[in-house]
Amino acid sequence: MTSCEEVVEKLRAKLLKHEPFDKTDEHNFKELCELTGWTEEDVRNALISNKTPSFHKYFTEAQRLELWLKKEEAARKLWGAVTALLCNNIKEVCVLEAVSVEPLVTHAKTLYCYADALPDDGFKRRWEKCIKLFNEVVERKGGLMEEKRAERRRKLKEIYEHYWRARDLLEEIEMEIEELVKEIDKEDFIRYSEDDFAPLRFHRQELELEYQTDKGYYVIVDKNGGIYLCEKDGKIIAER
Repeated sequence: MTSCEEVVEKLRAKLLKHEPFDKTDEHNFKELCELTGWTEEDVRNALISNKTPSFHKYFTEAQRLELWLKKEEAARKLWGAVTALLCNNIKEVCVLEAVSVEPLVTHAKTLYCYADALPDDGFKRRWEKCIKLFNEVVERKGGLMEEKRAERRRKLKEIYEHYWRARDLLEEIEMEIEELVKEIDKEDFIRYSEDDFAPLRFHRQELELEYQTDKGYYVIVDKNGGIYLCEKDGKIIAER
């Protein structure tokens, strides 16, 4: 196991145990950020999940920065895209330069290391070469569009799951409120016991809710679990 791989294992163990980094860990963590070309957040996520970030995100950002003539930042993002594309996890980044036979690796790393020293025309030539090589590798690995489609499918699935969870929760809350405030007035509201309102407080940890009763009052449940009976103008007339 190389020194870099040992560092990865040590940092991962601390993150999984929620242990703070010492000064050496902080230094090694920043070195990993430099080595990968990724943001601190993505390096942290990669250590925990043992997966690399989306290369499409870094490649898109690199192209945007290059158009803005931010050479150093663009070269770093491009290198981040290369490591994310060619590696399955952060350990593989440790040995990428030693084991890879892709010309892209050499060209992109050189650009990353010397971007600030290159004249504009020299940087442009090397940049275009890297982009060409990058697209060739992407095409061999299944295409950039497929990566985008896969990422979109993951996001849609996540949104779908959150939507149904929120919808089911809202329906459940509304049913409970209807049972509590069918014939509500101020006196009725006050007579309800703490146990009657417990389900609303429990669900209130996840969603905010405002409900209008048949008599025109509003029942508002806040983020802290408080339940209020209000008039139309917002004046609180009773609370739990």
